[in-house]
Amino acid sequence: MNAGVPVKSPYRVAMIGFLVAMVDGYDTLMLAFIAPLISKEWALAPQVIGAMFASSYAGAALGATVIGIAADRYGRKAMLLASLALAGAFTVMCAWSQGATQLMALRAVAGLGLGGALATITALTAERSPPQGRSAAVTRMFLGFPIGAIVGGIATAGAMSVLGWRGVFVGGGTCALLLIPLVWGGVTESASASARVMSQVHSRRPFVELVADGRALATVLFCAFVFLMLLTSYFLVSWVPTVLTLNGAASKQAAMAAVILNVGGILGTLILSFIISRKSPLAPVIGSLCAGAIMIALLGHGIMEPGNGRIVLVFAVGLLIIGAQGGIPALCVHIYPASVHATAVGLSVACGRIGSIIGPLVGGFLISASLGWQRLFLVAAVPALAAGIALAALAANRKQYGVHS
Repeated sequence: MNAGVPVKSPYRVAMIGFLVAMVDGYDTLMLAFIAPLISKEWALAPQVIGAMFASSYAGAALGATVIGIAADRYGRKAMLLASLALAGAFTVMCAWSQGATQLMALRAVAGLGLGGALATITALTAERSPPQGRSAAVTRMFLGFPIGAIVGGIATAGAMSVLGWRGVFVGGGTCALLLIPLVWGGVTESASASARVMSQVHSRRPFVELVADGRALATVLFCAFVFLMLLTSYFLVSWVPTVLTLNGAASKQAAMAAVILNVGGILGTLILSFIISRKSPLAPVIGSLCAGAIMIALLGHGIMEPGNGRIVLVFAVGLLIIGAQGGIPALCVHIYPASVHATAVGLSVACGRIGSIIGPLVGGFLISASLGWQRLFLVAAVPALAAGIALAALAANRKQYGVHS
């Protein structure tokens, strides 16, 4: 892998990236926190709320892809600043929405900026980190995304009664806008303006480079891995609390299960970052997915048992499955050349968003099919195992597939 550009303060950009990821994580999931208030005020049907979620995710997928390509072609810092401005301004504008259609449109445009910000800050963090610690730095930077969602959710719960849902949009958008001067003054894209250095970190044909030099099949396998990974994650996040409630858990315990799942994911990602600081991220992520698939199947057996045993299983699933998800940006950095890091992350976000939309839908279908909880979770373990197999195929044939690292 290209060594990238050494810097005197290699962790400054990573810290700024962590803050960007925090705001991105909160703003991405903000609608989930305030949807009940919007639904009550406007008397919206559940499918309309679902369409709002889908519009935001679709915007993020498109933004990550398009802005990621533009960042690798024209400059990552400029595209990051544009992404933050787009996300912040249109999130604030959501506060003045007069109906569901208008809010969907504004969330879709804000999503463009949210997806673009995640792609560009990942590439900038990788570019400015020491080569030996690049994957670990990117993984730890990405921890900001789930932490931002959790912290933002807690803050929103306390602020909704005072600010209302419109005030929450203003607050979230303002946070994104306040990052602009920090990025402007604290992020530098290259240590030298020379053509030689710039050629290492930019590409004239970023999307083509993803499939050049024999990487086409590797990219297909990587996209399949990300899609299946996020399908599994969002199935779990969306439906585990409901399944626990259907099996006699108190509503408070069921809600806590979603928090425990994500806390397990944060811890899993942190552990993963230390492991991949010493070796390739491929093997640890594969192992985590395979072990996680086993835990999902075991959760189907333990879900009906009262007590804390099933909560321990939920934590284990989060540790392995959600934790493995945190390694996706590091894999983008590990697999692809430095010149297309933003494009690779953008592609992963797009594939992941598709999985995040389909996962909850598949969960609803499986629950309606009345398979029984053991069979249901056994079926749910299949995409996690398939994701591990896809990544294992990539790892086993990485030289044949033209994988860069």
